[in-house]
Amino acid sequence: MNEQPAYEVSYFPGCTMKTGADESNAPMNLVLDKLNIKFNEIDEWNCCGSSSGHALNHEIPVGLGARNLSRIPRGLPVVIPCPNCFRNWVVALHHLKTEPELKAKYEKQFGRLHLDTEILNIYDLFHKVLKEAKEQNRVPETAVPLKGLKIAVYYGCGAMYPKDIRPVGHPRDSLERIVKLIGCESVVWPWPNRCCSAFVSAVYPDIAEELVTQIVTGAFESGADAIVTSCAMCQMNLEMRIISAKLKTKLPVFHLNQLLALYLGEKASEHHDWWKFHLVDPVPVLKKTGVWVE
Repeated sequence: MNEQPAYEVSYFPGCTMKTGADESNAPMNLVLDKLNIKFNEIDEWNCCGSSSGHALNHEIPVGLGARNLSRIPRGLPVVIPCPNCFRNWVVALHHLKTEPELKAKYEKQFGRLHLDTEILNIYDLFHKVLKEAKEQNRVPETAVPLKGLKIAVYYGCGAMYPKDIRPVGHPRDSLERIVKLIGCESVVWPWPNRCCSAFVSAVYPDIAEELVTQIVTGAFESGADAIVTSCAMCQMNLEMRIISAKLKTKLPVFHLNQLLALYLGEKASEHHDWWKFHLVDPVPVLKKTGVWVE
């Protein structure tokens, strides 16, 4: 990697990426190296509040978000891979900007809050970097388009902005654009934002199985070979419920980082340590579509 990174950002891994999801973390680090991006993990970050915060008191995730906003260095955007964490950060920032009493309360508790910070989902950053690389002819020489792979992109519900803070412009489509940039086909399908059930899965597995059945069946009937997501929780929920619901249609669910790493020159056959964590084996699809290179 060059001494001076092309992009430098603050990084909030969130609990899932920090404590698990090795099959997503490992290819992500390879992608960062190949695209010359530097992630600076936030010092002493805390949980975003996840789903539990909303069940107890809406101010809990705002307070947790305020502390995180006090920990980041000024001037760098924050990149967040987990859609649920992303949503909680954005909502916390909105409340702190629009409710002076909350801002004053948490500034007294944590110190200065960096409310001018740009918050990005990880796929927004990757789309920006890949698009610029294409336009400026800076795509790594190792890049190999993943032709033949039909993908249903899955955002999950957490990545969608709440109505009051939704940016003006076209609906979010960064994942579709990335899929096309790396040579795959992005299929049109009905459930890119359908909730996978998140943590409800642990309490009401029947609800989870019904939701996942709709999602996976929709992707399959739309011609997809696989689903891709940037959310480690969604990836686990989808594959776990595909198995428990005993679906005949067993589409593998890729982490976005895995496909990006393959596009940037990593050989699928050299990373069995990624595929072994999948509950639905993705190797047959990789071989069938010609992405598997020995």
